[in-house]
Amino acid sequence: MAEILAFPGVDAFEPAQPLFAATERINDLIPGGEYLLHDVVFGQDTWDLAGHPEWHDKAGTATRFPFAKLSRWWRDAAKELALLQMNPVLAAERAPGNPMADNWAHIQEPTKPVTAQGNLKALTYALQIADAHHLVRFDADDWERLPFLLVQPASVEDKQTGATLSPLVGRGRAQQLAALWQATQIAGRNGLLGHGLPFGGREINELFANRGKRNLVRPHEHVGHLLGFTAWLIDHVAEDVIAHVEWWASNSAAESPVSQGEVRQRMLGQVLEIAHRTGGKVPGSRNVNGELTLAHSPLARLLGVYNADEAFDAGRWVQSQLRGRVILDESCSPCPLPITVVPTLDGGQKPWTSRLLATKSGLDIWQRRIVYACMYYLSATLMLRDSQLAILTPDCVTAEEIQRSDGTSYTKRTLSAHKTKNRHMPVPTKVAVNGRIQHVIALMGRLQRALGYEPSIHSLTGLRYLFDQRLATPLGKKARVNAREGLYLDQWFVELMKEAGAELHNRAVIRHSLDNLKVNMRQVRITAGQAYAVREHGQALAAAFGQWDTAAVARGYIGDIYKIITPLEPEEVADVTQEDIGRRMRWVAAQRDTLTGNGLPRFDAAVTTAGAPLSNPAPLTPARLKSLGKKNRNVTQGPLTLCMWQAEGAMCDGEGKPNFRLCFPGRCRNSVMTRADRARYELMRRQQLAIGSESSHRAAAKMDEGNPHIRKEFQDLNDDDVYAIVLEHVNAYVREALKGAP
Repeated sequence: MAEILAFPGVDAFEPAQPLFAATERINDLIPGGEYLLHDVVFGQDTWDLAGHPEWHDKAGTATRFPFAKLSRWWRDAAKELALLQMNPVLAAERAPGNPMADNWAHIQEPTKPVTAQGNLKALTYALQIADAHHLVRFDADDWERLPFLLVQPASVEDKQTGATLSPLVGRGRAQQLAALWQATQIAGRNGLLGHGLPFGGREINELFANRGKRNLVRPHEHVGHLLGFTAWLIDHVAEDVIAHVEWWASNSAAESPVSQGEVRQRMLGQVLEIAHRTGGKVPGSRNVNGELTLAHSPLARLLGVYNADEAFDAGRWVQSQLRGRVILDESCSPCPLPITVVPTLDGGQKPWTSRLLATKSGLDIWQRRIVYACMYYLSATLMLRDSQLAILTPDCVTAEEIQRSDGTSYTKRTLSAHKTKNRHMPVPTKVAVNGRIQHVIALMGRLQRALGYEPSIHSLTGLRYLFDQRLATPLGKKARVNAREGLYLDQWFVELMKEAGAELHNRAVIRHSLDNLKVNMRQVRITAGQAYAVREHGQALAAAFGQWDTAAVARGYIGDIYKIITPLEPEEVADVTQEDIGRRMRWVAAQRDTLTGNGLPRFDAAVTTAGAPLSNPAPLTPARLKSLGKKNRNVTQGPLTLCMWQAEGAMCDGEGKPNFRLCFPGRCRNSVMTRADRARYELMRRQQLAIGSESSHRAAAKMDEGNPHIRKEFQDLNDDDVYAIVLEHVNAYVREALKGAP
């Protein structure tokens, strides 16, 4: 941020002479204004700059400057700032003699309307935050609070998880606040943003330092808790729910009765048939007053009647006709399908629910819960983003029987999906999946067919997509008018799962409720990535399910253990290697006084050639480390020494590179040993002695003969102390590497 000079004055939010009159045409004030399609005047709270030559691809509301979103006392100042940004020379013309105005054209480059529009958006968010926290005086304390407030997310859920917006967003908002302060000094709106320097005069870039490329969202155990619960639902509940939807779909009338009298008579016949089959019991349900009444709504659905008033009228009439002749039962259902029996907490077994009536609190809500549980299971196990779930096709899993050479066989299941992040168009991809995922896709396909709608075609892929809003809409009902076409795992989904958990917990079906569950969907993908990465063959699992193309992407998810992920591109391997060589050179150079070995002259020559990067004690950026590594490609860290490889004088007979199996640490003209290298050397010598064989004793004696000073250096330390030196070296090196990792 350019240096800002304070110009004290009296508190006067409205200047004696405004920079621009309310009736002045914006068309005449900005470059390219003559091409505007509308006459726009300063006093308007919305400027429509349609027609400006700088944004040919903007149309509709995208060309508007919505100053009306600002509080009344901010609007004129924000308008002045927008004009001064698009046409900086106006400052000196409208406020001659004002020091800030005279310098404005030198510190502010002319901006295009699209940039000014983005600046206004950032300024709007910043001022709305100031208004929400009642920042009025803009004294030193207020400016001190703002850096923390500007990066707070709008979502309450995100705030509860401790999430913050990126430093880039905070920096953009802060810069517009500082620019507005400057504009108020030019316009004479003294006191509107206080008299002190914005943010106490501190550099905005320092207030909002860039974070590294490593993902700051950390894994959370609740992701696993919810995954376990959704898997349990898929295994024990989903089949019942889908089968019941299929039954209700196949047994519901396609057309409703033509009169209310016919509805009554047909419902009466239904109830009598159920009573005959169950020994006088008929479906009952509790009304809003807690009274047990006939379950008229699901019975009406079987007749093709979905109007609540018609269903209630018919149910009340039927109940009056059969009063005293039937028994209302809360476990009775017209659907004959059984309910799955699950183990209980006391060691017994019981159905997970008594029945699944087609009611809002019964089958309808469980249908929605199962759909979202399946979506979450796919997301958490396959690391699918919402954008990938949204375009998943109905029959996306194929199964193939593979014969092994020994005569046995196995089933290979493959899911077809698309990569979407950072791509103009979705790119097809495939990943191996388990049997439960095949079952999930099959269940969702059965549900879609039972609901009787044709899957829609997605505009991005030209293929039909599975998770349509209608998939979670009860049979015979319509999706909300303003609902999105697809289904998404937003924060509301977590509440849906918590309600399901509470219901099952109250029935003593599951041991723990989900009352304390707090899952942010941003945590799901990174938790799954790290869960895969720490398993056997983790690098292959994580890279496959995460669909990672580069080491940089892997590093963002895996964090402290990212290096176990094998980069898929050769140039990525070279980059990592070069950066490590540079870091190793700097690390060893910092210990010059403790180094030993006949390769010291070659190491000193390399340090001299490198110059400032190795003589400067300040940490180097990854780019500088990589550059240093490129210039020292002959440097390699071996098990017991750093090798400054040159063929001349090499004792290992390596061909173009060191052969550490035949290495002579300390004695070779390429060998440079740190204290940690010597500690490892001494531990190896002691291990040879401990083995006790004749050959191991000869090996220990040869090591002592080659470097007798190493034995003397550690003679007063036991094995644990020597091991501690090695361990501290490794930990310190890893800490430094991760601290500087992007």
